[in-house]
Amino acid sequence: MKKKATHECKNCSAESEGQFCSFCGQRYHAHKESFGELIYEFASDFMHFDSRFFKTIVPLLFSPGKLTKSYNEGRQRSQFHPIRLYLFSSFVYFFLFFYFNNVEKQFETADKQNPASFIMDSVGSAIRNDSLKLATDKANINVLYDTVLRENLAAKPKSDKKEFVALKDSTLNYSFTVSSYVDSLLQKNITPDEYSEMQSKLPDNRKAGFITRAITLRLLKINLEGEAGKKEFIKKLIATFFHNLPKMLFFLLPVFALLLKLLYVRRKQFYFVDHAILSLHYFSFIFLMLIFSIYILDAVFGTAIFAKLAMAWILIYLPVAMKKLYGQSWRKTLVKVFLLGFLFTSALIAALVLNIAWSAFIA
Repeated sequence: MKKKATHECKNCSAESEGQFCSFCGQRYHAHKESFGELIYEFASDFMHFDSRFFKTIVPLLFSPGKLTKSYNEGRQRSQFHPIRLYLFSSFVYFFLFFYFNNVEKQFETADKQNPASFIMDSVGSAIRNDSLKLATDKANINVLYDTVLRENLAAKPKSDKKEFVALKDSTLNYSFTVSSYVDSLLQKNITPDEYSEMQSKLPDNRKAGFITRAITLRLLKINLEGEAGKKEFIKKLIATFFHNLPKMLFFLLPVFALLLKLLYVRRKQFYFVDHAILSLHYFSFIFLMLIFSIYILDAVFGTAIFAKLAMAWILIYLPVAMKKLYGQSWRKTLVKVFLLGFLFTSALIAALVLNIAWSAFIA
């Protein structure tokens, strides 16, 4: 038999036969690539991208669970990688979200609200614009906020009377709700150094804890910066909070997958990565549905009906996907969907509170 001619790949230096390198896949050219061949390569890559895009998007949007099941069974090359799909969809969504929701302008007209309530109102407003409902009552957040401060900010003995007051700025009309002890420090314009010196002179059983001292020092520093400094801090707080949302959701993905793993712990054939693929596909699906319904269809036709339909489909999509992927009865599937929703909502609320706290520290 005639021996086939081999050549050295110019990309990886491997010995290959034929038009494409069997190691890295690069096309072989014995001559210098022409401009026409450059255009051909671009068109081929684009058509390949276009083909994989529609092979991924169509079943993702209209066939719950089909794409995930196909990927877990090994048919992966013909579709977008799940992480790449999530990054693409989340990037486009948050780009549109920040472009059409200017939170800094909202802050300029919301000076009658305190920082915590403004953030929660802004989140609620933005989510309502996207036809999503925040499953958190603002009054409960205020109760939680007061409870945390009551436990952590009081440096006086438990026997002393503690009254909670709001330190309001007469011009900006926003307030910090603190204990009477911290409020007295703020009213007297105590500096952080003076507070640290006061704490050092107290006996160990009277000293404030690490978190209490950190929060108090932060409040004292903001208080000394005056009205302009306070307003600038709140603007940075709000901007940091909203720009942390994409990161927060990305870190909640493995939490969603872990909850699925716990709910289907007896299904040994499903590994954590299988649940992670469903999580990536479902979050990507949500982003894409919001993009198409709100920022394209509703914007073009001047209506909100597509956003409402998208919200209904988002709620129906998950149980159908879980039923198709895990193969359990509708009764078991619906119970697990309810448990998943409750647990993940709790994790989401905790993440939002932590986001507010973290944003306050780094703002």
